[in-house]
Amino acid sequence: MSRKDVCVTYLLWLFFGVHRFYLNRPCSGVLYLLTFGCFFIGWFIDICLIPGMVEDYNAKHDAMSKGPTVTQVVVQPVYQAPPSPGGYPPQQPVGYPPQQPVGYPPQQPVGYPPQQPVAYQANYPPQQPYAPPPQNNY
Repeated sequence: MSRKDVCVTYLLWLFFGVHRFYLNRPCSGVLYLLTFGCFFIGWFIDICLIPGMVEDYNAKHDAMSKGPTVTQVVVQPVYQAPPSPGGYPPQQPVGYPPQQPVGYPPQQPVGYPPQQPVAYQANYPPQQPYAPPPQNNY
């Protein structure tokens, strides 16, 4: 595999997707061939993308031709304090008391004083029976 040239890629660009095969992109090459460069829209966009695609291909090719590289990895140990002899104390729930499941009658949580049901009364004036408006006889 050799390095690819931008001029050759532009010449192949004229044939709706062949440039993508040249740059080792067979899936998009088939798509471009079957749809005339994605209905000419992707074909025109590739005018601007070809230099970057050639550069990406050549960079990957150069990295592969050099062979594997050795990377130095530094591992630092993580120290934790040992747990107390009795273990960790149990955690108490913080926040609101747990909600009751739907469909069950409400139960009084442990440790709370009992609550009495409150009857709400609206202070509306009493309603008058409906009386039709007086009729004018002219």
